[in-house]
Amino acid sequence: MEITILGTGSIYSKSNCASLIIDNNILIDLGPGVVKQLLKQDYNLKNINTILITHLHSDHILDFPTFIVNVEVLGIKHKINIYSPKGTKDKFLNLVSLLYGNYFNDFINKYLNFIDIIDNKSFIVNKYVFKTKKVIHTGIDSYGFIVDSKLGITGDASLCDGVKEIFSESKVLICDCSLINGDIYHMGIDNIIKLLKNNKEKIVILTHFRDLTKEFIQNINLNNVSIVEDGYKFMLEE
Repeated sequence: MEITILGTGSIYSKSNCASLIIDNNILIDLGPGVVKQLLKQDYNLKNINTILITHLHSDHILDFPTFIVNVEVLGIKHKINIYSPKGTKDKFLNLVSLLYGNYFNDFINKYLNFIDIIDNKSFIVNKYVFKTKKVIHTGIDSYGFIVDSKLGITGDASLCDGVKEIFSESKVLICDCSLINGDIYHMGIDNIIKLLKNNKEKIVILTHFRDLTKEFIQNINLNNVSIVEDGYKFMLEE
């Protein structure tokens, strides 16, 4: 399994919005700048067959129209499955229509298959088993994932039971660390330290940083914790 962290930042930061791609075909979140980052790293957008949307905040979805425009021009011939919170299709259609009217409606209906995420359910994408975990990101439905009982992805989350389960059931974690001190919306450095006390063997890659948080944590020595830049790539044994 090859994972590329396309963006490590939050809506407030200089870095790209938090997003990643597994192998070259499973994209997780589509915030502003994600498509440009894919193109900069020479990914072929036509290879993407699955998109997972953790939640419907702007820094995780606003590149959807950019993605549609690009793959339509490239002439994709396959369905793209989009696993996302309930009601995503209508909201995405409204978003695209604000920019392009009804021009892309037929394309979206023909080539995009929207599948509602259900908490604590598993589904297979390509050769991987994804397990869904609902997490608390106050004010909106938000989800994380466990991939093949190896890779954990918290999405945007405060410290909650869903996050704790993702930690316990995964070996490598890509984890929200927006703040120095966590709140009801996002985890902070304090939450990461608390989680690691009971999960010392885990490898944690932090993401969704605000710039101040990233600067602060770079001066702290935390075992098995990585602070990476946009475009960071690593392999996870299957």
